[in-house]
Amino acid sequence: MYCVIVGGGTIAQSLATALRMNKHRVCIIERDPEIANSIVRDLNSVVINGDGTDLQSLIDAEIESADVLVSLTNRDQDNLVACQLASQRFGVPRTIARVSNPRNTELFERLGGVSVALSTSSVVSRLIEEKLSLEDVITLLTFEERGVAIVQTEIGDDSPARGKLIMDLDLPEECVVIAIVRGQDIVFPRGNTAVRVQDKVLALTTKENRAALQEVF
Repeated sequence: MYCVIVGGGTIAQSLATALRMNKHRVCIIERDPEIANSIVRDLNSVVINGDGTDLQSLIDAEIESADVLVSLTNRDQDNLVACQLASQRFGVPRTIARVSNPRNTELFERLGGVSVALSTSSVVSRLIEEKLSLEDVITLLTFEERGVAIVQTEIGDDSPARGKLIMDLDLPEECVVIAIVRGQDIVFPRGNTAVRVQDKVLALTTKENRAALQEVF
């Protein structure tokens, strides 16, 4: 899979790292040259120093070959435009937009060009609701039309994953560990990141693989 990410912030870098760990191709478009250079240095990723709402920057990122575009800037209007250009101009089959203002979520999906609009507040709300079910694996957000979900599971004292490195976990094929919540910190996992007791592990997987993921953790 080839993924183009617009915006080079912390979330984008974590996503890029997780995707590359699972052998996917990634290109990041970042307008700030200092941030772009730091990503190249720290992540050794392909980075376009440009604007994700600019046609030439998208072309430079080989957007026509992308399977998905994820726009994660802190400007809702930029995320919408980037997704619309990718979908409507270049035929990218899957576009995901970060939404800072939850009121824009429904608008984004109604305007077209955005497959999924992600609002932080809606994810937190879903987390609170799902915790009431007391399931071992909590679904944070489901991309219902594709059957894909972001799930969270907490590592207990008896977890078979405790102390293991991410690279050594027998994860289902369609599963990517995207973040670890460790106390007050967020850990952006790499292959040599060890899983600890009381870690809250966030993973992207298919709904069918939730049970298999639960067995791993």
